[in-house]
Amino acid sequence: MYNIVKNQDDFILKIKHYMLDNNLKQKDIVVATGLSKQTISNLLNGRSKNMTLDTLFMLLNALDCNLSVSLDKKKGVI
Repeated sequence: MYNIVKNQDDFILKIKHYMLDNNLKQKDIVVATGLSKQTISNLLNGRSKNMTLDTLFMLLNALDCNLSVSLDKKKGVI
């Protein structure tokens, strides 16, 4: 069963939980992505909106995670 992520805030929350579950720190993400400490901090604390796909994939690669997407029509939408 997949969890529905409705926005960037939901996605960042999932990343934070994953980091906690896997004992990963922001500095680990900085090293793995090459992004600045400030950029990672801004992303993880909701101060940076509209994350690019490039940044998203950098984060996923740093976390050694895959992204699954399912395009389904919303219920109640004509």
